[in-house]
Amino acid sequence: MPIRYTLRLIAMALALGLMSPAGALARNIIDTAQTAGMFSSWINAVREAGLEQTLKGQPYTVFAPSDEAFAKLPSAQREALRNKDTLVQMVKLHMVAGKVRLKDAKEGTQIKTEGGKTLTVHRKDRRLLLSDAEVLEPDVEVDNGYINVLDAVLLP
Repeated sequence: MPIRYTLRLIAMALALGLMSPAGALARNIIDTAQTAGMFSSWINAVREAGLEQTLKGQPYTVFAPSDEAFAKLPSAQREALRNKDTLVQMVKLHMVAGKVRLKDAKEGTQIKTEGGKTLTVHRKDRRLLLSDAEVLEPDVEVDNGYINVLDAVLLP
C-alpha cells in the first residue's frame, strides 16, 4: 500500500476518533466520508445517483471505494458510469441496508447489496476481502451505519 494512502487512512482514523466523543456533532455516512477527504469520486457518484439523502439518514453499511480506486478504473468503465442507470446500479452495489460489521463476518459470509449483487467475505494472508476488493479499513462506525474503505470499485 503506498505511503500516501496509508497516511490518509491514519488521518481518517484520527479525524473519526476526534468526532466520536459524546456531545460531538452527529456524523452520518456522507458527512464523515467528506471529512475524510479520500472519497470525492464516490460522494459525487452518490449525489449524481440521487442517493445522498438516503445515506444521510437511514441505517446503511457502505463499501466506499477510495479516490485511488476510482483512478484505477479503465477509461471505458469510467465512461460507462456516465450513464445514469449504470451509475445508480454501481452506487447501490456499494450499499447494504442496516448495520453489518465485517470484522465479525466469518469466511464465506455472503452479503446482499442494494444493487442485488451478493458479495462474499474472504480472509487471506491477514487481509479482509469482499469478493475481489480488499477492505482497507473495515467498520468505521458513524451515527447511521458503517463505512468500509475499498481498494476497488464494484461494477455491475
